[in-house]
Amino acid sequence: MLAHRPSRARLALAIALLAAGALSATAACSRAASGREHPGSWCGGSLWRLMTLSDSDRAEVTLHGAPTTISEIAKLAPPERIAAARTTPFQRHVWKLHAVIDRYRIASNGELVLILFSIPTGQYMDVYLPNPRCLGERARDRTGMIAARHEFTSHCDSVTAAWQLLGTTVDVAGVGFWNPSKRTRGALKNGAELRPLTNLRVVSGCGI
Repeated sequence: MLAHRPSRARLALAIALLAAGALSATAACSRAASGREHPGSWCGGSLWRLMTLSDSDRAEVTLHGAPTTISEIAKLAPPERIAAARTTPFQRHVWKLHAVIDRYRIASNGELVLILFSIPTGQYMDVYLPNPRCLGERARDRTGMIAARHEFTSHCDSVTAAWQLLGTTVDVAGVGFWNPSKRTRGALKNGAELRPLTNLRVVSGCGI
């Protein structure tokens, strides 16, 4: 028995729907590439504005990076209460580190989580590359954040939800951030992080 052939009208409708879908996908990719999409549904939370340098105190952050070390950051005392405001000097500066990326993964909100390792002191610390689609127009130094993420993803293997070992030496710079949760793998005991990273340079490894 022969299969029923669709009518010309149905074929034309199907072709039109496929074309519309392709145009929509192309537009979405274009927006993502430009980094100027409105924040997605995965972006949010009480500290989200701090994590993307788009909070009301963002203009108070000194973007010129101050050199430091993981061991020095580990000595800092966290605030008694972590709020959605920059209440400590640590949160009002960009800090520069030279370290090794021990491992990395992508979080559910699209951030890239990098665990840094200090060879001299044997300490670990978490730093984050923000999701470009969570960077609205008010995000400060958004071009730097996007470029930092591109530097990492263009040189190193594709990120996955599972931790991947790396061992790549990098120079990074990022804004001080206090994480109320200290259970993340690689977290310092005081909860100090660099989040977001505003600069990253691969020094060795990842094909460099």
